[in-house]
Amino acid sequence: MVLASLGKFWQRYRTLLILILILPIVILLGWYIRGWFLLREFETTSPMEAATILADNGEILATLGEGPTQYVPLESVPLHMRHAIIAIEDRWFYEHPGFNPVAILRAFYVNLRAGRKVLGASTITQQLAKNLFLTPKKTWTRKLEELVLALILEQRYTKEEILELYLNQIYFGEGSHGIETAARTYLGKSSHQLNLTDSALLAAIPRSPTIYNPYTHPELALERRNLVLERMAALDMISEEQYQTAITTPLALARRERGPAPYFIDYVKKQLENRYGTNLVYKGGLRVHTTLNPDYQRAAQAAFADQDLQGALIAIDPQTGYIRAMVGGRNYLESQFNRATGAYRQPGSAFKPFVYTAAIEAGWQQNTLVQDIPQEYAGYQPGNWQAQYWGPVTMKHAVAYSLNNAAVWTLYQVGLDPVMRLAKKMGITSLTAEDRNLSLALGGITKGVTPLELAGAFVPFANGGIRYETKAIQRVLDREGRVLEDHHPQGVRVLTETTAYLVTDMLKAVVEYGTARHLAIDRPAAAKTGTTDEKISLWFTGYTPSLVAAVYLGDDQQEPLPGYGGTLAGPIWAQFINTALADEPPWDFPIPPEIITGVPIHIFSGLLAGPTCEWTVASAFIQGTEPTEYAPCTEPEQPSPAPESTTLPDDADGVIETDDDLDITEG
Repeated sequence: MVLASLGKFWQRYRTLLILILILPIVILLGWYIRGWFLLREFETTSPMEAATILADNGEILATLGEGPTQYVPLESVPLHMRHAIIAIEDRWFYEHPGFNPVAILRAFYVNLRAGRKVLGASTITQQLAKNLFLTPKKTWTRKLEELVLALILEQRYTKEEILELYLNQIYFGEGSHGIETAARTYLGKSSHQLNLTDSALLAAIPRSPTIYNPYTHPELALERRNLVLERMAALDMISEEQYQTAITTPLALARRERGPAPYFIDYVKKQLENRYGTNLVYKGGLRVHTTLNPDYQRAAQAAFADQDLQGALIAIDPQTGYIRAMVGGRNYLESQFNRATGAYRQPGSAFKPFVYTAAIEAGWQQNTLVQDIPQEYAGYQPGNWQAQYWGPVTMKHAVAYSLNNAAVWTLYQVGLDPVMRLAKKMGITSLTAEDRNLSLALGGITKGVTPLELAGAFVPFANGGIRYETKAIQRVLDREGRVLEDHHPQGVRVLTETTAYLVTDMLKAVVEYGTARHLAIDRPAAAKTGTTDEKISLWFTGYTPSLVAAVYLGDDQQEPLPGYGGTLAGPIWAQFINTALADEPPWDFPIPPEIITGVPIHIFSGLLAGPTCEWTVASAFIQGTEPTEYAPCTEPEQPSPAPESTTLPDDADGVIETDDDLDITEG
């Protein structure tokens, strides 16, 4: 009965079953044939060619990887180095046929129980196959193809030849492919000079060149080096005495070389690795045309020279979104953490322009009166610098003097949702639902922003309302000159031209008579200072018609700094702009035809200022919206001491979170 049923099943589905059985064999056969062709191509072409990183003017910034002159025969590699790599990567190297079935089953079981990959099973031969022929993409089909290629390598080469190829091809981080380059990069010596601890350190790196980089993570590198030594001792490759001596030996690294733009090169390198994989990046002969301007970069580094404080500087072309200069820290040799792209910090008052931009978009004008008086919003009570309050003043004056209470009052009136939508649209992508409270006006952001993010969001102010995606790479060509990517700026309008100009005119007041008036900037510029609570993070973000730049200063341990955004970050910004644009005429911002400028406004009434008015500021308006009535100018015209606090009801747009401890001040 059962046999009869099976017979009928076979008759009905015979063709399908045969296809199911044959298809895997055909696929494996295809991979096998392709593998031999790949191997032949590898043996008949140059083994590797460094990628060339170019500035926007064609100047060579760096090369990633080394050429074939770095190839080292196995007999020139110390026995300790060979043993170390086998001990940590593939202890059964000389016994298996290219793959280790036991290790594969063990890894499958462990990873299945963990629900993620926690254990690998690749042999040295498989790793070599992946590095020579495959992409970093992690899929089951790629792993099977890797296994087939490993079998081909084992058929074609001896174990010693495979190990030699592996040691000359494997990536050790820091742009180092091969044992010779790695030895010179990390230890300042040739590979034939490696001792036991040197060998163990280098063998520790390939599993994860980022995590076990001894420059950036010395503790993790040392821990894994000692694991390599432990494995070597367990396999009787070294004696117990050698092991005990070696694990107590401290790291002794060569001085890390610093190029003309090290943080920028790291930033570009990471993008290339993510797109193309380390094999193509370091051995494919790529020519990478970047956006960096060497003159601007030198000006940026000079502005940060001899800087005692930690921080970053980023400069962007507002007409393209191209990154023109990047400094990620005061000293690359001291710290490779790129604060320009990776340091998320509260922006303080540097966020206020987005609040006032939303107000302009909602129909407010530069002479709209905002309330700079102490007020409480459901338990949240912001404070001004030195507890000075101006009372009702024009919006432009509130921007120029960075009045905290005026900014919070404006956010309260305009609404949280419009401001958050606009900030995101302009490029502040790190906002979260937790930021939906009134401390947003003072830059009280949960995650914070990076200097790159903040500078990119200021770009629409500088160019008339167009947002561009920030780019570090313009064009990538392969060894044969084929174009792999070619970027052309594609902007998106996020502000009207009139809004962008009206905000720019207010931010020019910051430089002309506001919190940055002490800076000697030799051309028209618009900017905003920023100082967070307890002076943890200091900012100066500003722009000219041709360049947007953000300067951030902040201790990595979040310790208070001895100054403010205007007094410490501002001078760095001013020096950079003056130097970078020294040969450029002092262009002013173009005025849209709908805008009239130079209208004298009395800051306390928002009306036209007559000859008897002392507190006046020249303001800009869309034609037809300027005031026609003159101010009486009879009241006392000076900042007032703090009046009694006014409590507002808890009925603002959305949720107002109680935050009694937050008091972000501006200096």
